[in-house]
Amino acid sequence: MNIEVQTTQNVTIDYETAGVGYRILAYIIDWVVIFIWYLGWAGIASLAGESLFSAFSDNGLMIFFVIVITFPILFYDLLMETYNHGQSIGKMIVKIRVVNVDGTAPSGTSYLLRWLFRLVDFPLTYWLLAVIMIAVTKKSQRLGDYLAGTTVIDLRLDAKNKQLKLAGLDFRDDYKVSYSDILDRLSDKDIQTIRTIIDDERMQYNEYFNQRLADKIKSITGYVYDGPDRIFLRKIVSDYNFLALQET
Repeated sequence: MNIEVQTTQNVTIDYETAGVGYRILAYIIDWVVIFIWYLGWAGIASLAGESLFSAFSDNGLMIFFVIVITFPILFYDLLMETYNHGQSIGKMIVKIRVVNVDGTAPSGTSYLLRWLFRLVDFPLTYWLLAVIMIAVTKKSQRLGDYLAGTTVIDLRLDAKNKQLKLAGLDFRDDYKVSYSDILDRLSDKDIQTIRTIIDDERMQYNEYFNQRLADKIKSITGYVYDGPDRIFLRKIVSDYNFLALQET
C-alpha cells in the first residue's frame, strides 16, 4: 500500500507503508533507549550515594524520580512523535515515520490516540493484535493507527527493492545537483509544465519545441547549458525534485 505525501514544494511522493518487521525493530530500539535511560540514572544514583538521597525528603525524592525518570519514559512515544515529526529514536534509525493516511502530518490528538492504545496493541495482547491488524488492514494500521487515522511509512528510497520515482527520475546516493538555487528560480507550476511537455510523446522529441522551452527556462533562470535541450530540461526537473525531497 502506498501513501502519497506532499512536500513543502507541493511535490507528491509515494511512500510504501512500513512492514511489521521494521516497526517491531523500531519498537525494540526504543526500549533499548529507555533501558539506557534507566541505567544512566541508576549509575548517577550509585555514584552520588547518600548525598543524593539526603538532598531530598522522602516525598521530594519520589517526586524527583517520577518527574525525571518515570515521566519521560511513560510519555516517551507521545513526546517524541509529537515534537519530532512523527519519529521516535527507533523510527529515526529504522527510517520510518507516522503520517496521516492522506499523507499529511498528524495532529496532537492523533498522536495522543496512537499513544493511548499502545497498551492494547502491544502488552495486553502480546503484540498479536498489532501484528494482525498491520498485516490485514489495507493501510497497515494497528488499532491505535486505525482510530487516529494514521499509519507508518517507510522513508527509505529503496523500500522493498522499489525505487522512489519523482517525475520518472531516480536518485542515486551520489546524485549531484547542478542548479542548487532552482527552488528559488522556478515555481512548482513551471516544473509541472516542463514535466508535462517532456513526457508527452507528441512533444518530447520535437527539437524545435524543446529548444524554445529550454531558451525560455534559461531566460528566466539565467542558467547556461550548451548540451542538448532535452537533457537540460530533464536536469532542471531532476534537480528541482531532488532538492524538494531534501526538505521533507
